[in-house]
Amino acid sequence: MRAELNNQILSFLNNHLSFFQSEEEIKVILANHLFATRLYNNIFIEYNVDCNLLPNYPWHNDKRISIDIVVQQNNCFIPIEIKFKTKRQTLPYHVFGSQINVQLTDQKAHNEGCYSFWKDVKRIEILKERFNLEHSGFVLFISNDSLYQRQPRQNVQYEPFSIHENRQVVGGTILNWNATRKAIKESRQIKFPPITLANGYSIRWQDMNLTEHKFILI
Repeated sequence: MRAELNNQILSFLNNHLSFFQSEEEIKVILANHLFATRLYNNIFIEYNVDCNLLPNYPWHNDKRISIDIVVQQNNCFIPIEIKFKTKRQTLPYHVFGSQINVQLTDQKAHNEGCYSFWKDVKRIEILKERFNLEHSGFVLFISNDSLYQRQPRQNVQYEPFSIHENRQVVGGTILNWNATRKAIKESRQIKFPPITLANGYSIRWQDMNLTEHKFILI
């Protein structure tokens, strides 16, 4: 089932021709695409899991997880987490028919953007182990900001969380903030604790049919 779902997600990403304006929009359009295939019993959006059900969940401030999409086929469940990180870009759409173009926001905060990717990866690992899921889920990261594709400067704090092109991470790796140049604030360590990955991952950015947009799917 996972290979089939992977192909469906890639088909969606490779053939989608209109710009996204938000993470929520991607979630809804992808869910509708998967529903339209009629291959699955259920497509859930914002699938809630109480964090009390997850032993050793490292984000103690989280009360629950809202998984972006969960695909069900018989007794097989596959979660999909989605991130959409943007820089400023003028889109070929106009606000309520005016001459004012819609603009994507310059979100910046690449440190937290990279961290959010690995947090989603770890969540998928935790869910698979806790609920004995047959297949691993997916993490989809879409961005028009090429800075994510490039390796950060040496010893910047978020360097261990980089998602640059061709990065290889082996199973058992502990991702933690780099304190070589500057000490990590306690509040940041609490909100963004270290992440220990059970599995290995390869980062590969793929093109979309949208100007400046690329994606990672793992």
